[in-house]
Amino acid sequence: FQVPQAELNRALAELSSLIFALAIDVQFIDGLIGRLIEQFAAIPTIVGLLSLLAAAAIMANTVALSTLERRRQIGILKAIGLKSRRVLKVMFIESSLVGLLSAVLGIGASALLISLLAASGGITIPLPTDARVTAIALTIAALLIGWVATFLSARVALTERVMNVLRYD
Repeated sequence: FQVPQAELNRALAELSSLIFALAIDVQFIDGLIGRLIEQFAAIPTIVGLLSLLAAAAIMANTVALSTLERRRQIGILKAIGLKSRRVLKVMFIESSLVGLLSAVLGIGASALLISLLAASGGITIPLPTDARVTAIALTIAALLIGWVATFLSARVALTERVMNVLRYD
């Protein structure tokens, strides 16, 4: 039955005082369920951001280890006359190619997976209207992560003396 909003609390208290009577405000439950659904909708976003953070850390670690393992090659390039700046440019180009290839493959694989899921499940998965902007932002992020990791790890290898690098193996 309908109770005016001003007398709702009094009516709920009176009904609750009866034995075997449960008085519930449906609007309260509706609001509670609405808030729960909003919170559950944020979970995929949080998981996605954590996945991107993990991928960025793995990518930076891989680039840094690759650069540090190539100290001998860097030393040889410097020994034949290349300046540190030129060696760094070559490393930036390599890092850019790897970052671009990674971004293109990752974005392409996710687009393919979304289409396969939509085709097999009979449901449509709407892509956001700003999907291109997101793809470009992710590509730029991959490039920046690669450049920063290359610069930080190459700085150590480039400042080391050529004799020390070539002497120990």
